[in-house]
Amino acid sequence: MLLNKTKAQQLMREAGLDALVLTYTEHNVYFGDFLHVNSAVLKMRPYYTVFFARDDQPPAYLVPHQDYADVVRDTWIEDVRATAEFMIPGRSEVIWEREKAVGRILAERGLTGGRVGYENASLYVDIYRRLEEQLQGFELVPASDMLARLRAIKSGEELRRIRRAMEITQAGARAVLAEGRAGVTERHLAQAAKDAMMAAGAEAIKFLIVGAGANGAIVHGAPTDYVLRDGDIVRFDMGAYYMGYPGDFARTFVVGDSPREVDARRYQAVYEAVQAGIAACRPGATAGEVYRAQMEAGQRILPDLTREHCGHGMGLEVHEEPMIHHGSPFVIEEGMVVMIENGRYVAGEGGYQLEDLVHVTADGPVLITDVPRELVRVS
Repeated sequence: MLLNKTKAQQLMREAGLDALVLTYTEHNVYFGDFLHVNSAVLKMRPYYTVFFARDDQPPAYLVPHQDYADVVRDTWIEDVRATAEFMIPGRSEVIWEREKAVGRILAERGLTGGRVGYENASLYVDIYRRLEEQLQGFELVPASDMLARLRAIKSGEELRRIRRAMEITQAGARAVLAEGRAGVTERHLAQAAKDAMMAAGAEAIKFLIVGAGANGAIVHGAPTDYVLRDGDIVRFDMGAYYMGYPGDFARTFVVGDSPREVDARRYQAVYEAVQAGIAACRPGATAGEVYRAQMEAGQRILPDLTREHCGHGMGLEVHEEPMIHHGSPFVIEEGMVVMIENGRYVAGEGGYQLEDLVHVTADGPVLITDVPRELVRVS
């Protein structure tokens, strides 16, 4: 099960919430333990989870009627109700006024008032207004921060999926390193990575970046027909999906045996920053402290190193809390999974990137990634 139900209800009680109403796709996957939310690609066809702080008030799942049979087969939630975007004549059992149905569910669970949490960071304004109209007598309370804290600590099943996604993604990384040499193109390396990840069990490729020479400075650049040459710095960043969970993995290598001194120094700054970030990622530290540890280490080598963020949590989304950025008060806790990353991008010259995933344990950080981390030479 993905959801830590006990933790969710504990956080709700601490926040004084009686219920949650959720429409964000990843929240519905997490709470409903149902992966194939195929209708989520149609933004006006959301799922709704109504979840309660008390065990004697069972949750309800409002799902598009097209997905109903699939959901009933797989979810742990017993109260599943079919919905539609529009009224379907002759199908009175299919709900099309979804916010009104939320009000009915609250009443069925014995609630005529109270505090209901909503996704203030993502909820469509129109849905919020309809909830306001239908839940008169209830106080709608912002709950996105609480939900981020909940999802930041991974369940055993989540950790299993994340580890497998990273194993598959690293298969792609190894393929790039094996194929990297002068005379091949960025597209060739990208295809080798894709083939390796699919062969290793990927359900899909989330993203795939390969940039050689000056192209490496294009942070999210697509692979091109550029032909690698001796002395090129090559940066790659990729992620494969496994059971709804994405991998994320970046490395940098040099074509040939002798990187330029400036390239070696830039990469060493990135490397030392990541080393310091890994060491700092312990229970009780704040994300801001992890950021500061990285930047201080990197700037000792490269004083002009700057970063918007130095890592992020990972789960159903590539970027989740804890986001490792300047001044963040978010506290690192045991059970979190954190990507520690750093990079330097010099327009017209190249990109230098390193990232490693750590599982935060009571004894400190444990690396999940194992592909070599030094500046790899390929020839």
